[in-house]
Amino acid sequence: MFLLYRYKKYGLAYGLIKLHEYLLEDIIVYFEKGKFTRKRIKEARKAVKQALRFAKRKKIYPSVKTDLANELLKELLEEIEITHQVLKETAAEMERMITLIKEERVGNVPSLINTAREHFRNNELEKGMKLLRESQSKLGIKFLLKTRENSLAGIGSEIKKIKYEIQRKRKQFLG
Repeated sequence: MFLLYRYKKYGLAYGLIKLHEYLLEDIIVYFEKGKFTRKRIKEARKAVKQALRFAKRKKIYPSVKTDLANELLKELLEEIEITHQVLKETAAEMERMITLIKEERVGNVPSLINTAREHFRNNELEKGMKLLRESQSKLGIKFLLKTRENSLAGIGSEIKKIKYEIQRKRKQFLG
């Protein structure tokens, strides 16, 4: 778990923006200079060059070389699509988590406080104090147990499925 010191000065929202900027830079660099990408582009360029040379000499369509180039570019496109899918699923999961945090951390406390204010205006001190005690107890909860349970313990989440699929493909590719 990372420490919160990086969020002290400007807050979590600013830290997330910075994280987003770093992530964008990493994505761009990966698809520019990453080993997987460079290798596929280099091999595809070589196949297209050989196809041109073959077509120039033999005056026929070099299907084997163009098929190889298409296959290499298809692998690269698959990598881009997986990245796109992971980004969409991650964003959706973060959206769900923020909604859960909002419900669990704030919940109906503002409405309890407003109702207590109404009771105080009507000189119903006991009812108002009861509602304030209830809101105080809800605000006293430190840990977001429901959010943790739903977000971190979700074994069947879409992101984890994609993660295991990527690991399986990498093992096939390397092994």
